[in-house]
Amino acid sequence: AVVSTQSGHYGRGPSTEQDFQQQHHQMKFLLLITCLFVHLVQADIKILNNESHYSSLNPGTCARVCSGTTGRTTTNWINYPSEGIYTIINISACNFKNIPTITTSLEGPTSHWRTDGTSAVYLATATSFRIYIYSPGLRKETASKYKWNVEWTAVGYWC
Repeated sequence: AVVSTQSGHYGRGPSTEQDFQQQHHQMKFLLLITCLFVHLVQADIKILNNESHYSSLNPGTCARVCSGTTGRTTTNWINYPSEGIYTIINISACNFKNIPTITTSLEGPTSHWRTDGTSAVYLATATSFRIYIYSPGLRKETASKYKWNVEWTAVGYWC
C-alpha cells in the first residue's frame, strides 16, 4: 500500500528513521487496543440446573463449552456383542472438574438416520463417555464404510 508520511514522501514504506518509529508506535498502539478489546469481549456462559457443586464456587468464570468430533475416518467403532456398535469418546482435553452435560449426534453422508441411540450418552465421566448405536445387523464395518462419526458438545466447569 502507498503511504504518506509527515515529510510528504509517497512510497511503499517509511523513508526516514523518524517515519519508521512513528509507524512502529502506531502499530504497537493498534496491537494494544486490539488486545484490550479481545480481553473485554468475553462469552457469556450460564449453566442452569446442573449437578455440580462447582457452580457455587465461580459460576460464570469457570463455565466451559468444549466440542469435537470423532472424525469420519478415525472413529474407533467397536462391535457390541449381539447387534450394534459403540465408541468411547475422549474429552480429557476439555479439563472438566466434574461430569459435564453432553449432547451428541451421529454424523455421516448416508443411512445414519435409520439408527437408534445417537443421543444416548453412557458412562460419562469428566474425561470420557460412550455412545451406543443400534440398527438391526449393524457392525463396525458398516459404520466405517459410511464414515459415521460422533459430533459432541460438552458444557461443564473447568476450575
